[in-house]
Amino acid sequence: MLAKLRSPPSSPASRCCIAKLTRSVSEGDCFKMPRPDLSLRSVRPRIRFGLVCFLFLHAVSLPAVEPFAGKKFDDALDQRIGRAWGGDGESIRQALQQLTESNHVSIVLDRRIDPTLAVSLTVPATPLRDVIAALAKTVDAGTVVVGNVVYVGPAESAKKLRTLIELRNHDLSKLAAATVKKTEKSAWKNPTVSLAQRRTIAWKDFDRPRDILKQQIAEKLKIEIDGLDKLPHDLWSGSSLTQVTATEALSLLLIQFGATFEFVPDRAAVRIVPIPDRVVIERSYPVSNTKEIKAVVSERFTDAEIIVGGANLIVQATVEQHAEIVAFLKPGGQKVVNPPAIKPDKPLAKRLFTLKLENAALGDVIKTFIGNGVQIKYDPRQFADAEISLEKKINIDVKQKSAEKLFRDLFEPLGIEVSIDGEVVQLRPK
Repeated sequence: MLAKLRSPPSSPASRCCIAKLTRSVSEGDCFKMPRPDLSLRSVRPRIRFGLVCFLFLHAVSLPAVEPFAGKKFDDALDQRIGRAWGGDGESIRQALQQLTESNHVSIVLDRRIDPTLAVSLTVPATPLRDVIAALAKTVDAGTVVVGNVVYVGPAESAKKLRTLIELRNHDLSKLAAATVKKTEKSAWKNPTVSLAQRRTIAWKDFDRPRDILKQQIAEKLKIEIDGLDKLPHDLWSGSSLTQVTATEALSLLLIQFGATFEFVPDRAAVRIVPIPDRVVIERSYPVSNTKEIKAVVSERFTDAEIIVGGANLIVQATVEQHAEIVAFLKPGGQKVVNPPAIKPDKPLAKRLFTLKLENAALGDVIKTFIGNGVQIKYDPRQFADAEISLEKKINIDVKQKSAEKLFRDLFEPLGIEVSIDGEVVQLRPK
């Protein structure tokens, strides 16, 4: 068990809460040499001076309080802030560090995202979670919230991370159930309990990820991790994962190497394995009119695999997609598209739109408006019942047109009634 954490690093530079430093070898290389002596005594004076300068230049202050967890963490992500970046070559790492320190949230920057990439972004008062997402987008990255940590990494990895964790939690539950049924002593009897407990995991500057996994997870939980020697050699900056389960911690660390893990049933061990190309969970949903509902759901959730099984829809999708499908299938449940991360600085009634799209699908056109700060409320099932396809191709070429005139001219010829209530545009079949 992680009964005791490693002491916080004493040097200011080792206190950053963004899990990112620099890679010593390419991502695909495996580290096959003995661990080098990283003490300053082992390097020449000139190099030693350079290391000291590196630490000084990258120093940040330790937050006054430990990053939030639970409701405080959720409330912090919902807190509206306004910020601007872009001066003096500010990097994505610096921007995320600022948010970590000022808002007390733990943010992990994936090792595959260059931390020195410059960011230029100005946002008005916007929920913190959306500000982080907007920053990530400037470096072609995605975000996802895992427990009490915000992950910033390659978009494909961000899409898979929560589903990977859910799959491993399901595996752990099955392992725990099998352990209870066995009368003989099981290697997993105690570790299954420890893996589900939340604790903060911390490491120091220049720690290797394989050492973090071994010392902070394997040794504390008394389990083995097969395949640690296959991880590429990295040196990371000091950081922490706030109040995470072992499953979350393993997933947050391993995903940065394109890996996940599986449980070894006959001994207290996990094995590092590559992430599959397709990461989904299968669930069934009882519905009436299965064929009609399948057509509507398939049109709305194009990335999900949906088949009819008797009176059920059998869906293979990510955790996030399943959550959307549950809301979508509720009786009378209309889909309100969330406002974008960056909100417009003018009310809808005073905005003028200039837009040109050729042969664009109706659904993509709606998404384009959402991306430009328009909140649109509609029910795709109503559209399907009225035989209004979101795949219908349309053309738009407008300049400086008001919202009301634009939406009426665009949607009403398609058999869609438009009503505007403040900042929300309601679309219904006529």
